[in-house]
Amino acid sequence: MLKYSLKATALFPITIYRGCQWLSSRAWRRHTNDYYKKATALILYLFGGLPLTVFVLLELVIFANARLMADPLEPVISLPELATGHFDRIKLPGYMPNPAPQDVQLADISREHRYQQLLETFSPTIIQKIGHQPLWDVPTDIFFDSDTDPRNNVDNALARGTLPSVVYGEVIAETDDSYYLAYMLYHIKDYDSPLREALSNMTYHDSDNEGLQLRVDKASMKVALVETWFHNRFFLCNSHGESSGTEPIQSRALFEDDNHVIIYTQAMGHGIRCAEERDFLKLATHTKILRHNSRHTHREQLRVDGISQFSISYRLASLKPWYEMARNFRPSGKGKQSLFEDSLVIGTDSLGRQVQVGKYIAGRDFDRRGWSRPKPPWSWDDRWDDIPVGTWHLDPARAFSSHTGEKLSDNYLYNAPASMMLDQRRDTSKYGVTPSNINSGRHSNLAHQSAPQKSHANRETSKINLQVKKYINRLINSLG
Repeated sequence: MLKYSLKATALFPITIYRGCQWLSSRAWRRHTNDYYKKATALILYLFGGLPLTVFVLLELVIFANARLMADPLEPVISLPELATGHFDRIKLPGYMPNPAPQDVQLADISREHRYQQLLETFSPTIIQKIGHQPLWDVPTDIFFDSDTDPRNNVDNALARGTLPSVVYGEVIAETDDSYYLAYMLYHIKDYDSPLREALSNMTYHDSDNEGLQLRVDKASMKVALVETWFHNRFFLCNSHGESSGTEPIQSRALFEDDNHVIIYTQAMGHGIRCAEERDFLKLATHTKILRHNSRHTHREQLRVDGISQFSISYRLASLKPWYEMARNFRPSGKGKQSLFEDSLVIGTDSLGRQVQVGKYIAGRDFDRRGWSRPKPPWSWDDRWDDIPVGTWHLDPARAFSSHTGEKLSDNYLYNAPASMMLDQRRDTSKYGVTPSNINSGRHSNLAHQSAPQKSHANRETSKINLQVKKYINRLINSLG
């Protein structure tokens, strides 16, 4: 009996199919034609047995990946020893009260200083996990070696043996009701466990670039929404855990000092998501906690090793150089100095001319045309959502409206990426976006026709669809 049970479990796809046949036989009387029994069994299998088989297979893959290919299990420490505070006011190890006032004072200062204050006030607290190649897990400046060619970044980083801790930050847009802030973490190399690298060269590549965007509500001057970029998926989170839009809430947003959202960055693959309480139980080893340098009176230098450090400072760098060089791209493998490779149509300029920008971050391993090839933020595109490529970064009000179901103002008072890339404006006083540039014609100058899916902003999404998306998010999160 035990032998039979083990065999049935091991061959569960066949067992599930036989179960469908048994149900069909029970449903029909004995004298019913076998044709009806077989047809019923097939229908049961297609609509019940096959989805169950796929689900079980995926769960087995997740389990095997976690046990055989992931990083070694870390010692689990009780939550009170590592993090204290309410769920949205966490104090992680290394936390120190912010020496600067937490209330944002924006009156009587220039736009440039106002936006810099916003970037510092809402700068994220970063839990950066460290894998078996610590140098590649340091978030840094793509121009750390003082040139604009990322093809030599791996060699130059190896020669130096260390990297500065840098996070890209930009107030990308302002509307009547919101500020939109983008933070981006660039890593020199995406790598994987030795076993997965041996199985496929699609699991690693030069350069890696992931990040997040925040919506700061003007009325309350608090972070209302957070959305992260996690391996070609947008992960949405907020403080109340509910969404009426096209995207499910992946987790609740947790904060230090009310304003600093805590994000979790994977080792090796560097996917970024909002931190969860379970992440605080595994900080004892292979962890670096980074905060913006304005929040530290005592700054700790990041060591390139797997030993945990909890008081590391990072510097904020602007994304404007990326926007200025967005049109500087070459075909893959044919450029020597360009920051980007291959082209993406993002829309038209004020004269109606088509605008093409770089699609990928340049690299020597361009021939690995896997889904994970590193991209600038305007190329980030979730094929499971309902907005076209480019919209998330160039039209954040529309993206958040679609994903959350909230009716947000799309009257842009400022939009740096759209102005700089579509019209190549460099004067910061002219970054305001006129109605003819984005707002008229339902954002007609953005290249919606280049998207891999149609746009259905603010349409209702079924609960089943949201649950499927949530499971896909879990699958991608688990496989890394």
